[in-house]
Amino acid sequence: MIIENIKITGLRNLEKVAYSFSKNKNLVYGLNGVGKTTILEAIFITGFGKSFLNVKKSELVNYKKDSFLINLSCRNVFGGYKISAFYNSKFSLLLNGKKTNILEAGKYIYPVFFSSSSYSLHIESKPYIRKLINRLIFGVYALYIHYILSYNKALRQKNYLLKTRRNLAELSSWNRIISEFSAKIGGIRMEFIDKLNNEIKKKHGAGLEIRYSPSLCSGSGISQEVLFNELEKLKDREIKFSKSLKGPHLDNFEIYLDSRNLKFHSSGEKKINLLMVYISFIELFKKERNEYPIFLLDDFDSAIDSKNIDFLMESYPDLQVIATSVNKNSRFEKLIELGKEN
Repeated sequence: MIIENIKITGLRNLEKVAYSFSKNKNLVYGLNGVGKTTILEAIFITGFGKSFLNVKKSELVNYKKDSFLINLSCRNVFGGYKISAFYNSKFSLLLNGKKTNILEAGKYIYPVFFSSSSYSLHIESKPYIRKLINRLIFGVYALYIHYILSYNKALRQKNYLLKTRRNLAELSSWNRIISEFSAKIGGIRMEFIDKLNNEIKKKHGAGLEIRYSPSLCSGSGISQEVLFNELEKLKDREIKFSKSLKGPHLDNFEIYLDSRNLKFHSSGEKKINLLMVYISFIELFKKERNEYPIFLLDDFDSAIDSKNIDFLMESYPDLQVIATSVNKNSRFEKLIELGKEN
């Protein structure tokens, strides 16, 4: 899986630019504020339909424009494809000129994004690590995103009933639907974490692991009927608090190093061990899909030290890396310098 070229119009400070990439290691370098991270953001948007930052799509539009357009040419084991992301009050994703969705686009482009500026959030913040795990799972279980979206839709309906206290007799029906998708989501999460931990152990030893704690039925397995019964027992409390109190949206993931939560380790240990999780996922992705994802590495010389850059370069020669830095670095095959004006 590689990106051959990208054209960006009206995204943040990039009015109109085009870049081509090597199939292996690429470095986008230049001063701060010239749009290096925006190039990675554009790639991420074509893969996931949204930014890796918590921003609205309207906030991504260049101040001189009223829309943004990203055209990306990519190639994978099935051939070459063109993916476009367009926003003009509404967002559209296109595959070879036809409207598509992230479930379909994910077959052809899957970016893994690592940044030195946000790594600690993916260790210390429960919502952030949950979102990260969801993205990683989507990379190897395509239908997982369908279960998440269906669950979220049912959860919104249930919370509306709890908040308005209208038609509370319908709660059991929503609990039935939610338990169905919860069982699917929980089962996939357990299987994925087991596989990822196996890859981590093979690559980096037994000291590093991810622990998964479902908020529902953590001690009695994950089956639809068991989950439904537990939700039914919660009804009175949920009515009292006017919200859902348990479910996959509250599941907990934690990264442990030597039996101690990684959030209590030093910043250097956090960064390098989270990177090891990413690299282990890349290994798992290759096994499951017979190709590598695309690795986006923002501010790479702050994100990882020279020893681990060498490890990445030497151990994964067929992995396409698109990195950013303020400094030029000759270890990368393709160097793209950004000036102040684009």
